[in-house]
Amino acid sequence: MQAFHGPCLVRTVAIFILFSSFSLLHAEDEEFSDIMELVSETENCSAKLARDKNATEEQKKEDRKRRKIGIGETVTVTLNCKKPFLLEPKDQIQWKVIEGKELLEDGLKTEETTEKAKFRINPCASKEQIQQSGGKVAIEVETELGTALPRPIEFDVVFPEHLTAEHETLGGMVKGVPAADMGFPRDGDPAHGVSAQLLVSIHPLDVCFKGIRVIEKDKGYVGAAGSLAQPHAADSVWSVGLDNRFGLHDNIGIKSGVNGHMQWDEIQGYDADGHPVYKHSYPNEFTWNCLFRTYGGDENKEGISDIATVFQNFYIESKGEGLFYARIRKFLVDTKKKDECSVERTSGGDHIFKP
Repeated sequence: MQAFHGPCLVRTVAIFILFSSFSLLHAEDEEFSDIMELVSETENCSAKLARDKNATEEQKKEDRKRRKIGIGETVTVTLNCKKPFLLEPKDQIQWKVIEGKELLEDGLKTEETTEKAKFRINPCASKEQIQQSGGKVAIEVETELGTALPRPIEFDVVFPEHLTAEHETLGGMVKGVPAADMGFPRDGDPAHGVSAQLLVSIHPLDVCFKGIRVIEKDKGYVGAAGSLAQPHAADSVWSVGLDNRFGLHDNIGIKSGVNGHMQWDEIQGYDADGHPVYKHSYPNEFTWNCLFRTYGGDENKEGISDIATVFQNFYIESKGEGLFYARIRKFLVDTKKKDECSVERTSGGDHIFKP
């Protein structure tokens, strides 16, 4: 009898241990145990870190764990497990987008290993789509055993909020090279006019908008009687870089004689004292309304979704003796506020940039 009961006892104990192990896993699964977890890594660090010359690789690595992501960002999600046998067979691991599927460019993809999945937020996702989805992307994973599964991983998707600009031109130079391609007067030039080249940033900076494109649309202009105002030739397109800056400058400028009918000192007669009476009235001021939108490359160039409207204000004043003062302010969110990004110059003088 003893020889008979020995093996049964061993088998019973083995079954009990196995049953206890899976019971524990199921119990832990109900509370999303830490046996498995989903971790994420963005392809690029945030623009804030990209701009920080003192940022360490460790800081950038930590930043890429963020769950706040911008349109156009690519993210890799990895399934980590402390008990590898729970992932078997690995070819049965299933990934699923449970929220925000419409925000992904080409869905969720697995590549070399089914323990990893990758997705990209569509760079052409509109502000309205993001709002309708609640701004969330959530992903879950399932295994063949279905035990100790991790919590779904969630991401907050953000659309560009606003734009700011800073001067790249200093004294008619861009990075040490004359800004000759613009064709506007430089420092000391006797010609009438003023110009600048701006570096434009797209916010927020705690995400990366690399790869999205932005188009500027003309939304009309306002100018007083006798104004030098002309329609705004918009539709410029920019690509955004790792640091959330436009890849090319935004060139702004105004000068006398453009198209042959903006001659600032054009005289239409003389007053009783023999002083010239200019064709245009001074001071002369007009404003362009500039709408920036995300852009997908469509032929009609209408853009996709609004980012922000800013104003470009021109002010020209006669200083007498054939001299003219000109000032341009761009990226104003309110034309009544102080200069946010301005350049000014008097004929024959130097450019003055603020700030």
